[in-house]
Amino acid sequence: MNKVITDGVVLMPPAFAEVLGVWSSGDGTPGSDTYEGSGNGAFVPADQDFGGCLEILKTQSVTKLRYMG
Repeated sequence: MNKVITDGVVLMPPAFAEVLGVWSSGDGTPGSDTYEGSGNGAFVPADQDFGGCLEILKTQSVTKLRYMG
């Protein structure tokens, strides 16, 4: 916890609305595919049930979502 306070480390990932380029649709390693411009994931600012949320079109039996920060 000291690293968070003294070095200003941010433990929470950014919101989907801010940037989809840091949210991986693969294994989460640098260079893996992201939801930004992928065509199967998009930020929906006014979903009727959830407000702002990430909407993913499921194209495979396993769908991944990992933060790459």
